[in-house]
Amino acid sequence: MGKIFSSPVKDFSWLEQAEHDFDVIIVGSSPSGCVLANRLSEDGRTKVLLIEAGETNANKLWTKIPATWSKTLWSSYDWQHYTAPQRSLNNRALFWPRGKLLGGSSSINVLIYHHCAPSDYDAWRDEMGCEGWGYEDVQPGFRRSEGYTPGKGHEDVDESERGRDGPWQTGFGEAQPIMRNFVRAAEEVGIPYNPDLNTPRGTIGATQFSTFVDQKGHRSSGATAYLTPDVLARPNLTVVTSTLTTRIILSSDGKRALGVEVANDKNRTGPRRTIFARKEVILAAGTINTPQLLMLSGIGPREQLEQQHIPCAHDLPHVGQNLQDHLQVPVLFRAKKGRTMDWLAGSPVRALPALLRWCLGFKGPMTTNCAEVGAFFRTDDPKLDFDEPDEKIPYVSNANPGAPDIEIMGVPVGVVKFGHVRAPKGTNAITLMPYLLQPESRGSITLKSASPFEYPAIDPNYLSTQTDVTCLVRGVRMAMRIARANPLVEDLALRDDVTDPNMIRSEEEEVYNLGDAREETLSDEQIARWCRRKAETLFHPTGTARMGRSSEDSVVDTKLKVHGVGGLRIVDASVFPKTVSGHTMAPVIAVAEKAADIIKESLNADCYRD
Repeated sequence: MGKIFSSPVKDFSWLEQAEHDFDVIIVGSSPSGCVLANRLSEDGRTKVLLIEAGETNANKLWTKIPATWSKTLWSSYDWQHYTAPQRSLNNRALFWPRGKLLGGSSSINVLIYHHCAPSDYDAWRDEMGCEGWGYEDVQPGFRRSEGYTPGKGHEDVDESERGRDGPWQTGFGEAQPIMRNFVRAAEEVGIPYNPDLNTPRGTIGATQFSTFVDQKGHRSSGATAYLTPDVLARPNLTVVTSTLTTRIILSSDGKRALGVEVANDKNRTGPRRTIFARKEVILAAGTINTPQLLMLSGIGPREQLEQQHIPCAHDLPHVGQNLQDHLQVPVLFRAKKGRTMDWLAGSPVRALPALLRWCLGFKGPMTTNCAEVGAFFRTDDPKLDFDEPDEKIPYVSNANPGAPDIEIMGVPVGVVKFGHVRAPKGTNAITLMPYLLQPESRGSITLKSASPFEYPAIDPNYLSTQTDVTCLVRGVRMAMRIARANPLVEDLALRDDVTDPNMIRSEEEEVYNLGDAREETLSDEQIARWCRRKAETLFHPTGTARMGRSSEDSVVDTKLKVHGVGGLRIVDASVFPKTVSGHTMAPVIAVAEKAADIIKESLNADCYRD
């Protein structure tokens, strides 16, 4: 009879008990995987298997508390990837966190809800050949997924433009006074106030972020929203954790996906199991793992597969290419005592009452995501008065029309290495993080070996073009201007005594070097050197299995089917043809909602056999 499990979530041992049959196999419980598992199983007939390499999200305290998201990094909930050494970043290898538990990165990230710019999606349709993927086409996915709760002090948000009945809970928290002053200071230097970034009017402006925090003050992730107890109880849905998918099983001619091979992620030397799908295999493993799995299965650039002695079942040159990521530079500014939340990050004793308050259901400071506000603008806006760079080639922004190319995120804490490195003792600081929204630079994901247990090589190729360097330098300049504008400057304790931020002082002083300088005294090259020394990812990789017209320019078609391979689709951020101008979580879920409609129509029409 096999073992009886009391939990609705299984693990690898369940797969070993007996033969199992499924209509659809979803690889990866990323936010898109959670959406698909919910939507494709809601008819009660389609038998769906969702496979996750990591653990369940149940009883993981730090994933539930918004303010403790950084404690999930470098943990068992994190894949803990690193990039290859980046030539334009002083050969530094950058840490790339990715969620490894139910909900994927939506269970460990910074909880920002952001549609991004409408013209981002219109560019997918008009420039990238992705018919049916303009803003009007993805907007229903935003609405259907969101359950927005109006917040006090945000009466200027038009509730009719937000989703109200969706499972994913969003709203506005209580921003710190110093961060509200950031928004007013951004207005002072020419960035207009925008009450809501999530409307057809676009995303340029300064504002407080919406977050995916529910009314109890808990994180609302892809898992908590879409894999609720009643969904997990569906007899036609099976969710299996601690199970690593090692390859896709293809037909002998390589033209159809038949199922997947899996291994026990906690005992990788043990036997592997093959599971078959009657209708479709759907990859929702993310921008890193999805192209890796394709290549391990013999789908990808022939030359690269042959280098790893993997038989090429289907030559698809763009697998793993077109990698884009948002690069940010943290700039710390000294603040007056009592104006920041460094006590929460740096003093466990002082943070304990706030933690107890949250555990007792009284919300409080632990409901902040720390990244409370942002300012979005174009660096080619003549009203912002940037000097032309010294290069002979005129500067032209890489942003889509009407979209920003820089965001400056405001954090009421001194942030060093995402909290992995403790800030100097006695820190009272804010961190402003300008980052590239539309980088020209393109990178790749490539195999290091034919083993599914060895991580692939990640090369974002950061700052490989002068346009990206100039854009980021202008973003840093604007952060320095905002810090010195009213009323924010009144909260700060600026020293303005550094003439070259790249001259190392003491280790303690080093983190403040740029914030202790004045913008007008620094050359573009000095700021660029700082960027190369200090830049980090903002956790938004996309594009490595991009959508497009044909296999000559992409990996999947506009129905998200892998070119030339029947029964195989991809639904995650890897299909983005071009990155979006902001935070990627809401776009991923909107894409998954639209994909669910496409797939259900296909399944109902019984047209999955190509």
